[in-house]
Amino acid sequence: MTNAFRGRLLASTLLVASAAWALPAAAQVASGPAADAAPQQSGDDIVVTGSRIARPDLEQASPIAVVSAEEFRQRGAVNVENVLNTLPQVTGSTSGTDNNPGGGVATVNLRNLGVQRTLVLVDGRRYVAYDTNQVVDLNTIPSALIQRVDVVTGGRSAVYGSDAIAGVVNFVTRRDFSGAEVQANYGLSRRGDSAYYDLNATIGGNFEDGRGNIVAHVGYLNRSPTFAGARSFAENALVDNQDGTASFGGSGQVPQGRIGLGGTNYNFGSDGSIRPYVGTRDAYNYAPINYLQVPQERFLAYTRGTYEVSDAFKPYVEAQFINNRVTGVLAPTPISNSTPYQGGSLGPLRLQVNSPFFNTATQNFLRGFDTDGDGYVSTSTYGFRTTSIGGRTQQDNRNAYRAVLGANGDLGSGWAYDAYYMYARTENTQRQGGNVNLTNFLNSITTAYRDPATGALSAFPVANGTLVCANGSSTCVPSNFFGIGNLSTASGNYLALSATNVEEYSTQVASAAITNSSLFDLGAGGVGIALGVEHRKESGQTFPDQNLASGNVAGFNPGAPTGGSYNLTEFFGETNVPLLADKPLVHRLELNAAARYSMYSNAVNNVFTWAAGGLYEPFRGLGVRGQYQRAIRGPSVYELFLGQTVSFDGANDPCATAAAAQAGALRDRCVAGGVPVARLGDASLADSDFVNPPTTIGGNPNLREERATTWTAGVVITNPIPRFTATVDYYNIKIDGYISRLGQANLFQACYNQGLAEYCSAFGRNSAGEVDRIVDTNLNSGGLKTEGVDVSAGYTVPFSFQGEEASIGFTFSGSYLIKNDLTPIVGVPLVNSCAGRFGNTCGQPTPNWKHFFRTSFDLGQIGVSAAWRHIGPARDDDDSTRFFLERAPAQNYIDLAFTAEPTDRLVLTFGVNNLFDKKPPLSASSQNGGNGEQSNTYPNVYDVLGTYLFTSARVRF
Repeated sequence: MTNAFRGRLLASTLLVASAAWALPAAAQVASGPAADAAPQQSGDDIVVTGSRIARPDLEQASPIAVVSAEEFRQRGAVNVENVLNTLPQVTGSTSGTDNNPGGGVATVNLRNLGVQRTLVLVDGRRYVAYDTNQVVDLNTIPSALIQRVDVVTGGRSAVYGSDAIAGVVNFVTRRDFSGAEVQANYGLSRRGDSAYYDLNATIGGNFEDGRGNIVAHVGYLNRSPTFAGARSFAENALVDNQDGTASFGGSGQVPQGRIGLGGTNYNFGSDGSIRPYVGTRDAYNYAPINYLQVPQERFLAYTRGTYEVSDAFKPYVEAQFINNRVTGVLAPTPISNSTPYQGGSLGPLRLQVNSPFFNTATQNFLRGFDTDGDGYVSTSTYGFRTTSIGGRTQQDNRNAYRAVLGANGDLGSGWAYDAYYMYARTENTQRQGGNVNLTNFLNSITTAYRDPATGALSAFPVANGTLVCANGSSTCVPSNFFGIGNLSTASGNYLALSATNVEEYSTQVASAAITNSSLFDLGAGGVGIALGVEHRKESGQTFPDQNLASGNVAGFNPGAPTGGSYNLTEFFGETNVPLLADKPLVHRLELNAAARYSMYSNAVNNVFTWAAGGLYEPFRGLGVRGQYQRAIRGPSVYELFLGQTVSFDGANDPCATAAAAQAGALRDRCVAGGVPVARLGDASLADSDFVNPPTTIGGNPNLREERATTWTAGVVITNPIPRFTATVDYYNIKIDGYISRLGQANLFQACYNQGLAEYCSAFGRNSAGEVDRIVDTNLNSGGLKTEGVDVSAGYTVPFSFQGEEASIGFTFSGSYLIKNDLTPIVGVPLVNSCAGRFGNTCGQPTPNWKHFFRTSFDLGQIGVSAAWRHIGPARDDDDSTRFFLERAPAQNYIDLAFTAEPTDRLVLTFGVNNLFDKKPPLSASSQNGGNGEQSNTYPNVYDVLGTYLFTSARVRF
């Protein structure tokens, strides 16, 4: 490296660093008009994401944000969700920091409307879903082939069909690749862990004088695991005391065993002794052995071929294969009275008073509770943890296949067509370890003595008697759960259970469209039109093994088989009409419209969607745009046909609050629901250490479609200063017939606070008044409204630097959320207002304001950039409870990237994300009485790995 080169590098670094701190804003996404390189072009016209009509300009009536391939390189991102989650319009969703739930998938969630309401496309076509939710795993999209990502917000069902309620994310891949390219990427946290490496190669070429092109791509990614114990904020499970403080603790399902007798909880010593249970001392810290970064191994292969037989016939073919292998690890299996078992809960246990597992003092203590003198004590409150069996493991081996066969071409007189057939399929084999056979658990924990002379069983000591299971089975192994380390190897083998889930999902699409970008001219440009038909079939099934299907398993949630399919045929049309151009006060005026008629084979039946909008420029450089759309989302296979399974939500029981002990409607409803009078207002009734009721969930084949009304209005500015652009767009989305479960919190509200008796049947309580069962199936019961404002700006300043052409550029993208209101039950005055909030009702933080700002310095062979990611503050959604985290403060992250191109063939990138090692805000999980999610925080919203370094090298041949 020459001294001149070093000088330029140092100067450019200091210049960009100072510029980054001097300017007040944030983003490397270019927002505003953009092009889509999807299927076809007509002369110099292009196809814009959100429309099928080719046009000569980039502007359209709907707001669009663009993420360039350069942004992926400057973030060191080999999994695309890491970049998309920085967009202000995107709310964090499933990613590589999800351990429970997880599965190693990555998804995108626009406007916090749910991942199933964001349609993901690749080159304008549907992609491969990873399961019966019909959601795309972004891990299956090769980041090295991405040219850019277009994000169009607002419903686009009239153009693309179901699922586009929040908008469309379209991954545009590189086309007509010629040559060879090899790329290597490596990343590592500053603590020396959380490493990944990615190797990929692309080769392609033209033939027949450019009439044909073939490209092939292969890639391999390996991501190392990081345990939560490797970060100080996550190594101890927080327990929320609900008085503004939190303490280190964990779960009441403990390795030493815990039982409740006479209103007091006790746990055991290794010598069979017993003592009162104290959560701050005796709770099990499950946190450190959960993953903070889930390990992943991915192999993908992709090929595409095109050939121009004639102008009218240009066949193309695409084929992809992706193998993802992901392992999740959870703490050893917990077992309690609320553990799901064969359609209900595990229920009370019978313990042998004279068991040799207890010392003499413990036996004497237990006799005081043996009121009928039968030698057994019954308890409905208990918690065990099978640490001797080891942690729970979940190994997903997911294969995805996708093939597209089609043709496009010019038909003459301005007409063009594109027709294709796509088949996509995902197969996942999930192997679980560390589960417990619940039937064997119940058999082995209740013991008796066998008389060697008569073979009779007795709860009381027998001369020379042997300890056996009380059911008398010769294959049953008595198990000592009382005291750490007392569970024998034989007992562990008897209890341990492996399980397997097999999932399959497929999508078939047959589509044909004809377009004409200039059917006729009204004097302001060609009137464009698109017409088409599409047939789609969605089908999937999940095959749990016998133990999972029957509910005879603890560890991972049991579930019945899921299976079903539906198909639909759609007819669609679209037009774009330039009305005026180059007139006084009318530089340009154009209108657009789209419509789609869909015929479903299920309860949705026939539906109609449409959109209308316009773009008005009074003079060049200033545009006003607006769009009004009616969009729909048909229910997924999962929502329609999910077999009964369980979930744990962790909501608070109103009958455990002080208000329940006072005379009034709440007290009366709690008593009617099965709460003993003596326990009204007793906080232990909902103590998450001991009471964590499962929710039985399931599909509903009678679901109808969700219907959304979306409108946007905005301004586009490109003229006042050369090379400057800015946009401001308002959006408003209203969804009716919202498909979801009501959730524990809303069910509690509807039954006990609102007094709606029809929802009280969802709850079941045991004899102690504790909720031990909740039934909550999918319904078209709710509505959702959200509105906000997106702003963006970009500016580039060229100048000369030491005789070289250089430029400094600024890009900014921000979003202000005005409203995000979910009405779980239409007609009931219960509204969850989640703008700027988070918690057990609203979920992860949805701040009012987010922005992203990037400033970049380009000197040809050298580039330096700095990015500022800002996540605004949010407050808890439950005003009646004082949590440890009542207000999540704003988070600011600074990222730096340096690019060098020492030769025409070699590009080197170095960078650091979260430069100042910003820690996430802490909150206990909902199952520990708090309002958080996993790892004592929200890992999909905030950085949890800390300062992260990355480098990459790209070689072209």
